[in-house]
Amino acid sequence: MTITAIVNDDETITFNWHENDPVDSVFNTWTEQDFMDAILDYCKEVMGEEEYSKIIEEHKEESCNQNEQ
Repeated sequence: MTITAIVNDDETITFNWHENDPVDSVFNTWTEQDFMDAILDYCKEVMGEEEYSKIIEEHKEESCNQNEQ
C-alpha cells in the first residue's frame, strides 16, 4: 500500500494512491470526510481520548473566536 499526502500552498492536503492496485483501490470510493475521519480516529488512538478531546475543544474555541472577529 502506497498512499502519499501532499500539503499544498493553500494548506489543503492532496492524497495520492495507485487507483488500480488491488489494495490501494479501496481509497477510490473514499470521500473527503472518510479521509478526515480516518486521520482523526488515528489521532485519538495515538493521543488518547482525554488529550484528543482537549485539543478538539481548544480548536473549536479558536474557530469560534476567529468567526466572531
